[in-house]
Amino acid sequence: MTSGLRVLAVIVSLVLAGCQSGPGPLAAGASASLPAACSWPRRSEASVQTWVRAGIAELEARGFDIRNADLALGVVSAERRTRQPGRGAVDRPWYDGISFWGGSHRRAASGFGLGFGVGGGFDDPVQIERVSLVVGDQTIKLTRDSSVIDAGGYVLDARAYNRDAFCRQVSGAIESRLLNMPEAS
Repeated sequence: MTSGLRVLAVIVSLVLAGCQSGPGPLAAGASASLPAACSWPRRSEASVQTWVRAGIAELEARGFDIRNADLALGVVSAERRTRQPGRGAVDRPWYDGISFWGGSHRRAASGFGLGFGVGGGFDDPVQIERVSLVVGDQTIKLTRDSSVIDAGGYVLDARAYNRDAFCRQVSGAIESRLLNMPEAS
């Protein structure tokens, strides 16, 4: 009986270890595999605060809402929400279902009614992109993740969304903004 418990304990520990063996797509270790364009050297002599201000201006120009910014630490986090029309409608085209109702009345007057209704509505899922910009002493890092959430709060998709082209465009735009920004004193 004791050997049976040991075997069971080993199986349970292997199953639990398997569940925890790899980081999820949005885990802290996911940023280790950033495309080269998402981490670039800080070539300008501008202060950290000026870099952060330029980053904030560029992210806002791209439709991101700034959630947090710390000028002293050189950190910015931003978020952008985009409706995804039709995504998710394949699985649940009627969302809450169809209802039929009807009845008859026989009191003082007579009559009959019949109705048809669709409950819930057709709210589109929303893609939520989150961006973090970190201005270090020698390098700047830009990370982005994406989640698609339906109207009921169900996560349809979640992943790291670091794209080489996006990082190249944002880094170039931030550096060009630095040329036009006065240095903060």
